[in-house]
Parts: sequence; structure tokens; C-alpha cells
Amino acid sequence: MIKRLKISHYKGFFDEQIIDFATPDGSKDGSGLTVIVGPNNTGKTTIIEALLLSTNTGSRRFRESERHSKYNPVIVIEDKAGNSKSFTNREKGSVIKETMVLGPNIDFEVELVPSRRYWQYQFSGESDLSSIVTQSTPENIRNSGDFALGQFLKNILNSTEKKKKFDNYLKLLIPHFTHWTIDTNDSGSDFVKYKSGAIWHQANLLGEGIISLFRIVAHLTNDKPTSTFIIDEPELSLHPAAQKRLAEVISKLSKTKQIIVCTHSPYFVNWADFINGGNIIRLNKHLGKKCTTNFLSHNKNYYNFISQNIFEYQKPQLLDTVSKEILFSDKILFTEGQQDVGLIRNWLKNKDKINVFDIFGYGVGGEANMKLFLEMSRDLGLVKVGTIYDLNSGSFGTDTATYPEYKLKQLSTNDIRDRGKTKGVFNKSGVLKRNHLKSFTLMMNSFLKYFS
Repeated sequence: MIKRLKISHYKGFFDEQIIDFATPDGSKDGSGLTVIVGPNNTGKTTIIEALLLSTNTGSRRFRESERHSKYNPVIVIEDKAGNSKSFTNREKGSVIKETMVLGPNIDFEVELVPSRRYWQYQFSGESDLSSIVTQSTPENIRNSGDFALGQFLKNILNSTEKKKKFDNYLKLLIPHFTHWTIDTNDSGSDFVKYKSGAIWHQANLLGEGIISLFRIVAHLTNDKPTSTFIIDEPELSLHPAAQKRLAEVISKLSKTKQIIVCTHSPYFVNWADFINGGNIIRLNKHLGKKCTTNFLSHNKNYYNFISQNIFEYQKPQLLDTVSKEILFSDKILFTEGQQDVGLIRNWLKNKDKINVFDIFGYGVGGEANMKLFLEMSRDLGLVKVGTIYDLNSGSFGTDTATYPEYKLKQLSTNDIRDRGKTKGVFNKSGVLKRNHLKSFTLMMNSFLKYFS
């Protein structure tokens, strides 16, 4: 299995970037799962292409658009034992040169489920399991129009064991799934039929979401323990409920199989997977030029915080789906509590302000947790981060000194809203007090300017 990938001077990657992949421990869900997130055009496709080089260089060449004028591209792939392969070119040319760096002549197997999961619904013949791997090429990883899924499904249909496994996955992912088979039309071509309830559908009448799941499940049916399984944008054409079910299946499978998911959906990020050893990687492109890799660490204070609070029944909102926006946001504002979130949103709406930033979840659960989310932001490579502390915060000064790259501000009161004897900027009805109008407006305008 692949443990580490190093990329330098290849496409959007300049200085060497290192990506560590999780490897399954055989006992914990999510232990072998690596989730890669990041804005568009930050290098997710490039990482997939680099991994595919390890399986099939063939006549593949570095295209002119992939190379840097002053340096040779270098891609190094390592396994868990420290064995590695490197790929570069000859004197800044296009020909790829493979160089053994350390260890025996190892072969990596990479199965790719591309984001464009189309396939010909009419077909002939049969395709064995190895075709899943051999059709993965780095030339155009998003194009799967000629993928032999129908032939492979015919292979599954002829195997009782494979058919049972395939159907079990479909039942988990598609609640109304009943049955599927392969029929032959008048011209002698085979086609897939799918049964939903009591109604049969030909494959060409299926929605893209069902087709996508058929394609993904075909890969999941491959139980080769040595291969690395990559799914590019599994969320495409899938209803959120289906995304959740698929994420759960992937998490369970990654207990014994190495899986890499590139996604824009928070449903495929599970804090429990991270606690169990899974990796979360965010890609960034600073100043619109250089792609960089950032990751959450298993050795930081926020890791302990997540592990202690992920199943906290008294504060279920603290680490729910909304909290995962920290992984996807470019500009984020942290507040202490959920009332801060609601009152700030209302103020922006009432003032007809265009909200150019995300307000994190329902607050961080108190000022003591603020430093943990600032630490996460730094490790994720976030550039624009703001925070609002209460006036009596004991950690404001320390956090300001520790994170000078971010904009940390304080309220002019000890709470956002009147509560008991504690006076806030807003009264109990959520109305901004006249004597705090100027200070609060100045603070919010400074955030709007900072994030713009």
C-alpha cells in the first residue's frame, strides 16, 4: 500500500509537497481512509495522476503544460516499509524516467473511480476483475466513457459470491433496490436491467446517481487487499442521504482496505475516522499560483478535543456536519457560542451586508476552545481567519500573540447578549444596544474589510 507521495515541480506543485496516506489497521473503521479536500484547482487531480504513474508509465510523457521551465518534475511514491519509486524526466524533456530509490522493484496497484462515471449501457463480452485496475490511466482521469463496466457486471452476475457481495452493497446504498440482471436485445447486444420495487428499468433510463453507485460498487466488489482505491468526487449526482450511506460503507471498508477520497462534500469527512487513524488533507493554492498540502495532525491538542467530544451527548452540535465547514471554507469567523452566530447573522441581514465569510458552526463551545480551532486553521493552511472573544476572556492576549497572522477581536462586553447579571452588546430580545452600536459596527466592518 502507498504510505507517502512527494511531488515537486509538477503542474501546480512547485516546492516539494508531501502527502501521507492512512493505512488500515484491520480493526478500526476509517483507519485506512484518507480524505482530500480543497477549493477547485488546488491539485486534487494532480495527486491522482501522480499516483497512477506508479502503475502505468508505458508511453506516457510529461506534457509541456505539466513541466516547469527551470526544473525537472519529481514524483516519489513510498510504501509502508520504506520502499519507494521515483519518476522524473530527461533534461527537462517529456519522456518519463523511472528511478528506483530504495528497496525491491515493488508494484503499486491503484484502482480509480473517476468523477465522470459514464459507461455504455449496451455491450458484448465479459471482463475480468483486473480490468478495473488496468483501465486506470493518468492521461485523462476524468474521462471514463469507454469503461467496460457492463462486461464486468456480467462477470459478477456469473459468480454467486461476487453477485452476493455486489447486491449487499447496493442494498445498503439504495433502499428501494430489488434486483438487477443482464438481458439481450434483438440485435444481440447485452444490456443491464435494474429493478426498483416491481418496475424494471434499462440502464439507459437510470439516473446518473444510480449509474454512479453501480460503478463505485463494482470497484468495492474488488477485494484485493494490496491495492489502493481512489474515488474522485463520490458525491456527484448523489442525494445527501445517499452520500451519508456511501460514506459509512467506505468507512467500514477502510478498516482493511486503503481508500483515498477526493471530495467537496462534508458528508465524506467523519471525525470518528480521523480519531481512528484516518488522514484529512487540505490542498490550497496561495496567491493563485503554488499548490500546497496541509493536514490535520494526530498529535495536536485539537485531536484530543475531538476524541473527547465527538460523542458528547450534551453538545451534539459542536462537531456535527456544520462544523466540518472549517475544512472547506476560505474565510471563517469563530465565535464563542451559538447565540453569537445567530445575532451576527441577523445583524448582517438587517444591515443588508453581503456576507463574504463563513461563521463557524454553532460556535466553538466557549473561549477555552478557541485556541484549538485556531490551531486547526493553521494546520489546514487557512489564510483568512477571524475570532470574536468576550471582553472577560482570559486567553485573548495569549491567542493573539500565538496567532498573529489572524484577526482576533473582543466584544465591548462580557457576553454577546444580556444574560442574568451579565450585560451584553445585545439586550435579551436580541436588539443591539445604542451605547454599543458604534463599537460593534466598527468591529464588524473591520471583519468585512479583512475578509473581502
